[in-house]
Amino acid sequence: MPAIAVIIPTFNRPESLRSCLHSLQNQKLDGSLWEVIVVNDGGSNIEHLIPDFGRNFRCFNQENSGPAKARNLGASMTDAPIITFIDDDCRAHPEWLDNIFASSIEGQLTGGKVINSYSENLYSEGSQILIDFLYRYQKNSDDQFFTSNNFSLFKSDFDRFGGFDCTFHTSAGEDREFCVRLKKNGIKLELNSQIIVEHDHFLTLNKFIKLHKKYGRAAVSYRKSATRQEINISKIPKIGFYINLFSYSFELQAISRRRKIALSLILVLSQFCVAWGYLNASK
Repeated sequence: MPAIAVIIPTFNRPESLRSCLHSLQNQKLDGSLWEVIVVNDGGSNIEHLIPDFGRNFRCFNQENSGPAKARNLGASMTDAPIITFIDDDCRAHPEWLDNIFASSIEGQLTGGKVINSYSENLYSEGSQILIDFLYRYQKNSDDQFFTSNNFSLFKSDFDRFGGFDCTFHTSAGEDREFCVRLKKNGIKLELNSQIIVEHDHFLTLNKFIKLHKKYGRAAVSYRKSATRQEINISKIPKIGFYINLFSYSFELQAISRRRKIALSLILVLSQFCVAWGYLNASK
């Protein structure tokens, strides 16, 4: 029985998935200690891809229902004591599984570091900087979360709390809800910056706007879920949040002042789009 199961939800991104699987095939951790479970969320057939990567790569299919349900299906298909999640547009560094194996303990959800692959793309870089800021700003708060393209935990903890909330039908909000629910119930959230994946998410202005509007819409579902569970999250960001966010890019090293200003403006745009999506979903 493998010690770690890597679970990947996917939908109609075969080339990105292939790149992700190649990165897993090149892991330094002994191949007998891990397996990969791909869940095709109602997309085009990908089963022809899987045999190229070896016997510890498996694929399952479901009707299109969203990544939350896909991850739950993947988790149900393994007996590995540790489960870890990565997205199909991410590539794991060679030591990724080594570091997960070394740092995993029961009662803890371990988040890793996500690096934007397109550092010259302002929209992609701005989106990742926003997540980096939230990791720092929300550390040890009731709102603390890690993105589900790079976190791991013991399967017993995952099963005990029912996995992801399948009422989230898109890739936004379900990871926040999962993390705050587990933290409320005593699971420790710990960031390990040695657990690294690179995110291949190239954004145009239009894609950036759509993405952050989606985050805003997901925030409505997230807050409703938190209210039902009596989880004390921040309902409306305070002015200090925005001041810290918009100044965050100026703390970054090795980039020009002009680029810092551009990234700060991108962060302003992100929050405008989040508010736009949130207000539309609240009507």
